[in-house]
Amino acid sequence: MDEVIKHISNIYSMDRATLGVICVLSGIAAFVLKDYLASPIFAIFAYPVLFIISVVIQYLFILGEVYPPRKIDQWLMWTIMASICGNILGIAVVAWFSRVREALVSAPRRR
Repeated sequence: MDEVIKHISNIYSMDRATLGVICVLSGIAAFVLKDYLASPIFAIFAYPVLFIISVVIQYLFILGEVYPPRKIDQWLMWTIMASICGNILGIAVVAWFSRVREALVSAPRRR
């Protein structure tokens, strides 16, 4: 349990610039995604999923020491890469949830 708490603490202490870049890119993805959702209001629920998955991917990049965080050009490139990967996974998760919801709602009821 200590390991989980340590990882959550490290994710929570991520710098604001990284979170800002991920926030903006996830917002843009949610804005574009709203055109493809059954109800555009669902973008409000899709945004946190996109953001959280992107932050976790960024943390995995940091944990794997994929890039030196002191160089601004590499930091920005890998932050954008984490946001792209997180948004792709987030869109897949949102699509999967909507598919499951649709299947449960429209399933024929047997008597």
